[in-house]
Amino acid sequence: MRNLTPAYAMHATIVLAFAAAPLCAQEPLTLVVAPAPLAWAIAGLLALMLILLTGILLTLVKKSIGEEVKLQQAVKKSVEDSYARKVREEYQAKQALLDKKLDQVRQRFSMVMMKVKNLLDTLDPEHLFKAISDLVENDIGANRYIVFLVDPIKKELYPFRWLGYSNEIQKVLFIPLEAAHILTYSLKRKQAVFRASGLTDIEVRKLLDRKPVSNTLVAIPLFSRDKAYGVIHIESFADGHTEIDESETRFMTALPTFIGGALSNADVFVQTREELTSAKKVSEQEIAEKRRMHEIFSRYTSAELVENLMKNPEKIDLGGVNKTAAILFSDIAGFTAFSARFSPKEVVNLMNEYLSRMTEVVLNHQGEIDKFIGDAIMARFGVLSELPYPARNAVEAACAMLEELDKLRNEWAARGIENFNIRIGIATGPVLAGNIGSTRRQEFTVMGTTVNLASRLEALNKEIGSRILVDEETFNHLPRGLKFVKRENQRIRGLNEPITVYEIHELARGPKVISLQSKLDQNNHNRPANNTEPKPVSFDK
Repeated sequence: MRNLTPAYAMHATIVLAFAAAPLCAQEPLTLVVAPAPLAWAIAGLLALMLILLTGILLTLVKKSIGEEVKLQQAVKKSVEDSYARKVREEYQAKQALLDKKLDQVRQRFSMVMMKVKNLLDTLDPEHLFKAISDLVENDIGANRYIVFLVDPIKKELYPFRWLGYSNEIQKVLFIPLEAAHILTYSLKRKQAVFRASGLTDIEVRKLLDRKPVSNTLVAIPLFSRDKAYGVIHIESFADGHTEIDESETRFMTALPTFIGGALSNADVFVQTREELTSAKKVSEQEIAEKRRMHEIFSRYTSAELVENLMKNPEKIDLGGVNKTAAILFSDIAGFTAFSARFSPKEVVNLMNEYLSRMTEVVLNHQGEIDKFIGDAIMARFGVLSELPYPARNAVEAACAMLEELDKLRNEWAARGIENFNIRIGIATGPVLAGNIGSTRRQEFTVMGTTVNLASRLEALNKEIGSRILVDEETFNHLPRGLKFVKRENQRIRGLNEPITVYEIHELARGPKVISLQSKLDQNNHNRPANNTEPKPVSFDK
């Protein structure tokens, strides 16, 4: 068959296939087509090229997106830097402006303080109020204002000085202190009131347009710690501005303190001026004596008592007088060890804080500070003031001092400051009170065995481990129900015979200090002879 033509060969192949078909009937017929290598190679190459093109396209897209993100970040950073720079520049400009205004405020404060300082020694009330008017016109810049003063008899505000108003207001313009008005509001609350800020306050807003003065732009009260003198009503400023900026607010808010200090200092002399115009004909020497009394007593006792003494100077003789009084000495336990843990400046600051708190307690119980002896306090009860039972006031003050000390100790503990305890001794009896000293320096104080005994009792606390010790005279004036321990046969330096003293237990339940005030009004002032002594309370020392 090698010589057969292709056609015959194909036919022969077909014939053989059909001939073999019966033999292969049991198997399926399969046609196998031989692959073409060139076609498959071309298809593979095309697929590879498609994959490469897809990768390149994805890379380009990714790079494009990355560049866009970088561009966005760069733009964002540029915008942020620009904004930060702008904010910084604005802050620096505002800070510079604020510094300039603060410097102006400091200069104004300095000028005002110099003016106030010049008023402290004046005896002329006309000079004082003229200076206040000058302050309002030149330093504040008001061109329409009224200085109202308080009439203590009629209980009303009346115009005393003004600018930009007719003189008729002196006859018709009066505001009762109890009236609901922006000026009385400012005076009662002892704070400057500004119209702009008052519009946002529900309580103040309804007072701004009340008659007879309904156009107040600023109200500045005039007061001292214990007295209201009046209020300044400002309607307008010379430059026409109506908005009060921060520097002006600070300045005018501080003015009441400055002016009130000058008025308080001059108040005695205002009264003296009234006396000079009366038939009494008070001499300059008497004026100086009243001023000296005011200076002396204001250091030792409350403002109310000083006011009473100034009105009734016959109650105390500066030359010396015998009084029955209670004397209190307090001292810090272990002060040397306490102070060694701090610098001198820190010790001074802590002692000032402690002594200020204790002073307030003494004054709140009608006591008088006689002197500070280092960390010790000497107080008296019933010398300048007439107290029915000065011993009771003294013991109540002693218990309150320990209560206040507990509060102070807690505050110091929160600040990491180690604290201390105090010891108190109280004696009641006759004392000599007077202005004692040399020709160059004198002070009002008390002397006598009662004073010495109180000091010795304070020291005795250390020996017997107590906190409050009182003598028998003091104890006999205390109310029933007080917890105590009777200490007999106690040797006191300076006394020939031993005496009985009483340890007062102010700690009744845990750290709570008992209150004696509710017991002070009981009629029975003496103890029965068979009073049962409670067991001593242990105190931490």
